[in-house]
Amino acid sequence: MFSKKRISFLRSTTFRLTLWYLVLFSTLSLVVFGAIYVSLSSHLYYQTDKEIMNTATEFKTLYEEQGSKGLQAEFIREAASRGTGRVFFVLLSPAGKLLATSDVSQWHKTEILAPHADATPTNKLSFQTFSLPGHRHKIRVVSLVTADGKVIKIGSTLEGDEILLERYRERFGMGLLIMLVCGGFIGWLLARKAMSGVIQVTETATHIGRHKFGRRVAVSDQGEEINNLVQAFNDMLERIETLLHELEQITDNIAHELRTPLTRIRGIAETTLKGNGNLDDFREMAAVVIDGSDDLIEMIGIMLEIAKADSGVAELAAVSLDMWEIIEDALDLFTPVADDKHITLRLTESPRPVTVMGDLPMLQRLIANLLDNAIKYTPSGGAVTISMTTGTTGVKVNIADTGVGIDEGDIPHIFDRFYRGDKSRSTNGSGLGLSLAQAIARAHGGDISVKNTASGSLFSVFLPNESSFR
Repeated sequence: MFSKKRISFLRSTTFRLTLWYLVLFSTLSLVVFGAIYVSLSSHLYYQTDKEIMNTATEFKTLYEEQGSKGLQAEFIREAASRGTGRVFFVLLSPAGKLLATSDVSQWHKTEILAPHADATPTNKLSFQTFSLPGHRHKIRVVSLVTADGKVIKIGSTLEGDEILLERYRERFGMGLLIMLVCGGFIGWLLARKAMSGVIQVTETATHIGRHKFGRRVAVSDQGEEINNLVQAFNDMLERIETLLHELEQITDNIAHELRTPLTRIRGIAETTLKGNGNLDDFREMAAVVIDGSDDLIEMIGIMLEIAKADSGVAELAAVSLDMWEIIEDALDLFTPVADDKHITLRLTESPRPVTVMGDLPMLQRLIANLLDNAIKYTPSGGAVTISMTTGTTGVKVNIADTGVGIDEGDIPHIFDRFYRGDKSRSTNGSGLGLSLAQAIARAHGGDISVKNTASGSLFSVFLPNESSFR
């Protein structure tokens, strides 16, 4: 169990963010250390070279004034003051013969007495760094050629510089280790805090998997990205919960609505089978079965259309359309129906054309359902008026009737599936027409609303124009 938890932690985003933080921090620290180290070592070597060169210049002047004997005495005095194990001074002839020297008993004469190849009458000053057997630290040597061709060699151990650099490395290493431990812990805390929103979303999703759909992730100030994720997740939960509630209602409605035609079909079939069984009875039964089957097929088809539109899976063939043409075609289609009921269809003109983006068959179905609903609930001698207004974001289609109106208690539910109003508005139908109209409007980025007027009811459909359509 512990091994599985450890493997899970190593694969977590929190661990990876912490690891990346440590890698970045370590790399930057090493770069800074390297830059400081190179600068420090260069400065130390520069100071050492400058000190040695000044000493060599002084010795050269002394040699020119007092010769090799005066230089010998100064070599001994200067080596004694600095430490014979730390510096040496020699004067060589052009042939490499030793003319003057400090105490070099602690030095290997072969190395220090060897003439420097770069020290020539042409190149009068040269530097050299090398290691000597038995000496832990490197030696820095300067060779200076005098006017008469002799060579003054001054060697100085780099012990002080190297010890300082070594301590700097040790201190940096220890400091880096402490910073990595502290930085790793702080990085883990920061990564944990950054991922806390994701963890909350995960925990909520886990509870949802246990059918606890009412839970939500608390929105807190964890950064815009996390807050957007939490908000999107909560919005998704709201949508899921709404869809589940609607699914429950649809299931109940379907069970209720399908029972009526199925019961009617079964009843006529059973009655016919128990009767005399003449041909006319069977023909009547077949007609009833066909009508009932058609009603069921139509109802199921409409429910599928609503489900596709609501879920967003319906494929919209979004093209540029003129709403006036759609409305005029619908008026031509429903004029005979309205004439049969002695209902007047009126169209209030407005600037043309009125262009929207949408799916032609679906928008035709939307207007047809609203017109059919208005004609259905308008008594003989009444009128249905269609008008249209345009704005910067879209178009609003208004369909007003002079019918019986809608009970105020029914208005919040008028677009629910299978919902029917009070008896004063009861007619034949499945109660799905307005639900489909609303689903189509919302699938196009619009919406539909209804209200009572002094003479009847008014349905308003908003549809976005081409520039606002998404």
